[in-house]
Amino acid sequence: MPHDHDTLRRPTMIVGAVHVVVAVLYWSVLGVTIVHDFGPDTWGWFSQNVPTELLRTRAAESIWYMHGQPPLWNVLGAVLIKLFGSLHMQALQALHIALGAAIASLCVQIVGRATRSPRVALLAGLVVALHPALFLFEAYALYTTAAAFLITSAAYLVTRAQKDAGGRAAIGFVAVMVALMMTRSVYHLILLLGVMPLALLLIGRPTRRQLVLLLVLALLPTAWYGKNRIQYGFFGASSWYGMGLWRTALFDQDRTVLDELYATGALSPVVRVEAFAPPIEYRRLGYDQESQIPLLSGNDSHNINVPAISRDYRSSAVLLIKASPVQYLRNVITAYGNFATPSTDFVHLEKNRNRIRLHASIEHAILGRPFVARLEDKLGSGYYGSLYFLLFPAVLLLYGYQVTRKLRPQDIVQRIHSEAAPLFMAVIICYTIVISCAMELGENLRFKFVIEPIFLALSAIVCFRLLDRRPSRSPSAP
Repeated sequence: MPHDHDTLRRPTMIVGAVHVVVAVLYWSVLGVTIVHDFGPDTWGWFSQNVPTELLRTRAAESIWYMHGQPPLWNVLGAVLIKLFGSLHMQALQALHIALGAAIASLCVQIVGRATRSPRVALLAGLVVALHPALFLFEAYALYTTAAAFLITSAAYLVTRAQKDAGGRAAIGFVAVMVALMMTRSVYHLILLLGVMPLALLLIGRPTRRQLVLLLVLALLPTAWYGKNRIQYGFFGASSWYGMGLWRTALFDQDRTVLDELYATGALSPVVRVEAFAPPIEYRRLGYDQESQIPLLSGNDSHNINVPAISRDYRSSAVLLIKASPVQYLRNVITAYGNFATPSTDFVHLEKNRNRIRLHASIEHAILGRPFVARLEDKLGSGYYGSLYFLLFPAVLLLYGYQVTRKLRPQDIVQRIHSEAAPLFMAVIICYTIVISCAMELGENLRFKFVIEPIFLALSAIVCFRLLDRRPSRSPSAP
């Protein structure tokens, strides 16, 4: 990783090394392992992943016909299976540890460049490097760590682009964001409407070659969305969102409202079946299309009938939200409470969490989970997760105040340029909170961890500015 600031070189190396040492010790001594509760040949254990045998024997075909997820995560799985065989899960954990070290090291660079304080950068980097959830998600065979790395890398590249006269860092920023869209469906193609203008602003005067390259990058996720439109009738990265939206709208719903909608026949019969049920449960309702493609013929979320099933859930969810908008808003707030829960509490992490119970309890204590739990008991309703429930809006609002204070209209473009990295972090954090809580009710804290490293970095920047008494300087100044 290249560094423009020599003063940040040592903190960056220290933070990365600390994370690797602790991660390896947890793996080798305490048994924090990616194969803790199943055998090593288990890529396909998760519904988001293509079955292991199909990636081994029919990878290209299976990835091409995917409709529930963007392709890059399973492309990585196919490569690991090809290279490491039955040890591909252990190879994934080793890769995750390297990505975790990079995430923490990049946070040093981001904070250091924004504050010009190596000590603050080192402290922020160590907080990320020693975050217990980072070790646990490294031992988790899904794309959470990879997505967190991509978002942190994007923020880092923005900091470099502010001083990169050639525009390579800005192009890299777009490429990383495209990779994120092709890895994690939460990050939609619509983000390019903000990513592209920011990249052009950072480049200044793009050459024809740079414009062509940006266009090619934009076409990659667009082409995947178009492929899904042709094959399955929806323009997006995942066919599953209708099921998630229905589950969010249905939670704690007034039975009277549901009965009225059922009585009028407005709701699709599909909603009588629990969302995300195996496709065989829907056959009696007419979702009985068959396919000769092995990926599409299994009794799992890759089945060829799932896009139509999810589409009907979505239309019913929209009707239910219109009929009961206040309850939907309550459910979104509940989802935000889940989002604010300490990341180590994610249910799939339980066995490994028990192996580092003391370390995980530190996160609980710092985030005030015991206090918040007592508050929830006293109030008798609502779920607020942890102090993150207030910290997210507090940090984002305070940053908004800092960036707009004394801002004159004629200085807006210059301010966006000078604040590009923290501004990007604030926007992507807001986007993640809104989308994750509006479309999902359950695993929100897993969605949260993807942006937790950059939130901690942004918090360090905001607090430093709040306490710093030195004369202010533009982050882009040499």
